[in-house]
Amino acid sequence: MEYRENFYYPLFVDLRGSVIVVVGGGLVACRKIDPLLAAGAQVRVIAPDVNEEIETLTGIEIVRRDYTQGDLEGAMLVIAATDDMATNALVSSDARSLGIFCNVVDIPQLCSFIVPSVVEKGPIKIAISTGGVSPALSRKMRMVIGSLIGDEYATLALIMGKIRPLVLAQEGGHEDHKRVFDVLVNSELIDAIRAQDRELAEHILLEALGEHIDLEGIVPWQY
Repeated sequence: MEYRENFYYPLFVDLRGSVIVVVGGGLVACRKIDPLLAAGAQVRVIAPDVNEEIETLTGIEIVRRDYTQGDLEGAMLVIAATDDMATNALVSSDARSLGIFCNVVDIPQLCSFIVPSVVEKGPIKIAISTGGVSPALSRKMRMVIGSLIGDEYATLALIMGKIRPLVLAQEGGHEDHKRVFDVLVNSELIDAIRAQDRELAEHILLEALGEHIDLEGIVPWQY
């Protein structure tokens, strides 16, 4: 079976406060804007016309005209979501010359990054990519994986986040702390959360962390 080598490097980026340019004002552009806003980005939309849904979004800047060179100054990345190949190619070229990450929707050869399908459960995000070969397969895998990851994993992640400073404050080095985390992740704690068995969950945590640990506020009363 022939395999196309995948050169993409998986990366989660903090976009809070960063200027992100979206070129295009249609439905596809709108779908790209929502997760950018959720990530805390400052979104600038450039298009002569935008749809009603984009009109209703708060916290974005709308520039009502065609894209021109210079529109990417100060941006961290750009997403081109237009049906005009000349515009898409110009955005890609400008981004490359400025060293700005660029995604042109559904045209991998013009992209310096691609947007993965994402499974999200609380603080957990699982990014899925086929390297641009088949977005449809990525979406299918997202549904399959999403069906396997229940809300108990989100709760476990929240618990692990709360106990992390407690573990790191204990005596011992990196390997000792890592061992505690590994023990908890591979214990019956996830089963206790799934069964909403608070008593068992607290027993497992105290056994791993020490009886002196105060679990108030660490294990939620409701999962």
